Amino acid sequence: MKTGYFNQLKKTEIPGVISISLMPSGFDFVKFEFKALAPNWKLKELFKKNKIDEFFFMEQYNNQLELLNPKSTLDHLISLADGNEPILMTHGNKTKFCHRHLVAQWFSDKLGLDIEEHETGKVVRKNGYMKKIDNPTLF
Repeated sequence: MKTGYFNQLKKTEIPGVISISLMPSGFDFVKFEFKALAPNWKLKELFKKNKIDEFFFMEQYNNQLELLNPKSTLDHLISLADGNEPILMTHGNKTKFCHRHLVAQWFSDKLGLDIEEHETGKVVRKNGYMKKIDNPTLF
């Protein structure tokens, strides 16, 4: 499984893409949504209007995730992807705080999954952010 953001699609259909956002992707070929992984509307709006900080968002969103069964959620995502690798997409970009990184961390913590970022590869995720892992050379 991977994560990514809709602007990476550039009108190119990629099999296995699943939206985990409340708002539509804007791409007709994104056929699947999994709203249970989207932050609830009130939380999203409070954060968007700067009425809550990232820490409060993370706390509330993680409480939302704890209501889900990680294995059942993963099985459902795999089923939606219909034989393709699931790629969980949001509207956030690669440098800003985004709930997809919290979802990836949740799957990692609960199921031991190593979730890469689409077109980026291996990343380190912390507190809703990600950083690409640079592979050091031996020479």
